[in-house]
Amino acid sequence: WEQIVFEGNPEFGVELQPIDFAGYALNCGAAGFTINRPEEAESVLREALAHRGPAVIQAVVDANEPPMPGQVTTEQAIKFAEAMVKGQKDGGKILKTVLEDKLREVV
Repeated sequence: WEQIVFEGNPEFGVELQPIDFAGYALNCGAAGFTINRPEEAESVLREALAHRGPAVIQAVVDANEPPMPGQVTTEQAIKFAEAMVKGQKDGGKILKTVLEDKLREVV
């Protein structure tokens, strides 16, 4: 995401097979927890923090939810738009998510 808002370049990455990090933690002797929905976050975090010993928290997130800073500068917004125009994968979905988030902030 940094290359999107700082450089205006589309994202480059590697698609890996899904990994069950919570299950892997259990297999290694640690506790494993998974957050599937935002409303589960508080209870899962409490449970993981109450656990004595190492714990891994796996959080399932929307891949089209950009980790935007709280205050977006004009330059960052321009670079973000440039990356979308240059062919960012799922650019339409990402823009839809950003607009929905901004709408929620206003309402």
